[in-house]
Amino acid sequence: MSQETVLYQELEKLDLNEIKKIASLWNIQKIPGKDKKSTILGLMETFQNEFYLKGILEKFTPLQVNILTSILKNKGVMTLGEISRKVNIPPINVEMELNVLRKYYLLYQRKNRERLTNNLDKYHTYDEYLRLIKVETNPKGEKFKFSIEKALHKATLAELPEEWKEAVGAKKGEHIETFLKNALDAEFLQKLIDELSDFDKDVLHQIYIHGGVIEADTIRNYITVNRGRFEQTIPHLTSLYLVRDLYYVEDKFIRVIVIPKEILDHLQFSPILPPVKKGTRVRQEKISANGLDFFLNVKKLISYISRKGLNLAKSGKIKQADHKRTETELLSPDIEIFPEKSQVYQIELILPILKLLGYVDIKGENVILVQDTDEFLKKDIFEIMKLVIHEVNEARTRRLNPAEVFTATEVPFYEKGILDKTVKLIMAHGKINTSVIFSHIIRDHLVFSPTFQIKTYEEDLADLRKEIISAIFYLQLFGLIEVEYPQRNLSLSELGAHYFNHEALVTVTEKGGITINPDFSIIAFPDRVSLHGIHLLKAFCELKDYDRVYTFLLTKDSFQLGILLGYDKETFIHFLRESSKAELAQNLLFLLDDWGNNLPIVTITEDSVLLRTKDSQVMELLLGQIKGKKFVLEEVSPTGIIIEKSKVMEVIAISEKLNMIIRLNR
Repeated sequence: MSQETVLYQELEKLDLNEIKKIASLWNIQKIPGKDKKSTILGLMETFQNEFYLKGILEKFTPLQVNILTSILKNKGVMTLGEISRKVNIPPINVEMELNVLRKYYLLYQRKNRERLTNNLDKYHTYDEYLRLIKVETNPKGEKFKFSIEKALHKATLAELPEEWKEAVGAKKGEHIETFLKNALDAEFLQKLIDELSDFDKDVLHQIYIHGGVIEADTIRNYITVNRGRFEQTIPHLTSLYLVRDLYYVEDKFIRVIVIPKEILDHLQFSPILPPVKKGTRVRQEKISANGLDFFLNVKKLISYISRKGLNLAKSGKIKQADHKRTETELLSPDIEIFPEKSQVYQIELILPILKLLGYVDIKGENVILVQDTDEFLKKDIFEIMKLVIHEVNEARTRRLNPAEVFTATEVPFYEKGILDKTVKLIMAHGKINTSVIFSHIIRDHLVFSPTFQIKTYEEDLADLRKEIISAIFYLQLFGLIEVEYPQRNLSLSELGAHYFNHEALVTVTEKGGITINPDFSIIAFPDRVSLHGIHLLKAFCELKDYDRVYTFLLTKDSFQLGILLGYDKETFIHFLRESSKAELAQNLLFLLDDWGNNLPIVTITEDSVLLRTKDSQVMELLLGQIKGKKFVLEEVSPTGIIIEKSKVMEVIAISEKLNMIIRLNR
């Protein structure tokens, strides 16, 4: 009988107020029972409730845990002297820790009356806890691999929670194998999850994106902040076997909430999607693919710097005005896959790439182009795409310390291994939700890492989440994946299938894929125009609107900018001819010819030196020695050339060897 146990006898010695204090210590909100006897019995029942017991165990310090587990391992009893020697701490200090455990009514003391010393005093755990408290560890993360089928294959229906049996519709006398088959059926699991409240779904989703493992304290804080009750939500999810509330000993009692393997497998293909906000209209549900836009923007930023320059603020950062100016000149690819990120300007993403390519540097308070970019601009856009992706892939392996303006701080360059894993998951699933990617990679790279430590879990998790965010962000930015909103499902785009699987791109645009209006506005139908065709339109025209169809405007400035970006005007004209059902108007062809042949380019070179001679023959002699050495930028007259500033001393040395008289004006 409960009344005959030591725990009951010890509690009976207390008055009702003291019993209430113990209930408060155990976080028992409602005092059970109406009189002292029923209150004690109710309290003892709660003490043996694993949910409440775990809540107490996770509070203890490593020293208190060491003392308690030592006693439990020693059949529930040890003397003070034995405990002191075990933990290597003086008895007086050990007694202080033992008093804490006694205060929670986990231990009781039996004094030794025959000796003067108290070192022979015995400390016992109550029999109720001796069978309840487990002192097992977590070798190879076994606790994180919990399997319902494996854990319950020898169980009986009577041992299962009533709530779960009712949900499954268990029949009396049903065999456990039949029950589990029904309970773990994909259709039933989905029904079970669908019937959860939005709050419980959100909690389950939060645990899932932690890799299916979360510390009890972390999810408790999350539930409390979101105005829920940990004591209500977790037991409910536990009773339905959607999560397991487990603990193990690792210096302390580590309490974790784990999603069983079977539920994790189900959520891979049927993830919990965040609820769509009220008022979301159908047109806000979209599929976004950036195509070749970002690589065109790399060209456009080079053109912008060469035409307008780029001045930095005194802090060494890009001025807010330049943020806005460049953003209006560049195309607007979708970079809002993670709405929690603050506004990201493309110039902050492109400048670091141009630095990796070796095309930009800082001079004074200006960002300048440091080499001739004409050759780069004339490269095929797919070649530029491969070059940019290669440089970003390799960025993390280089030991560089560039100025802050050349560092992608808002969304750092990804780690190649994480990107590869992300792509592999997308390819394996065909279409995959972002939450599944987070869960997979966090489990593989963190939870099951040989160096995994629960005490640094949240910190390591935050770092890994940043890596995954960067990988997905750049995959979308580079046009290699398409994103389905608002659920944020990912799949390979046409460009991604070409890049990763070497699938051929559709290069032919259907006749009638574009319509050219008399005002030179162009309507393009994306399902009938090739990826490269849309890219050419974006290079030579102003993009005015996109809502199922593209609306472009062809102007003199936009056409000439296309040529400055390294594109061949004849390629564009050929595309217009092949794509438009109607013949190209003569006035349009005349204008394109006129605009393309009369580019009013003014070249200003800062870092160069004018070299002049009085006699053209002297110049001819000097050129014979230096012309093939890339010293000369331009020959401006028979007696004048422009040379590289950095080559002045070498030109002086060559001139002296030719017995020429040097006059250096600085």
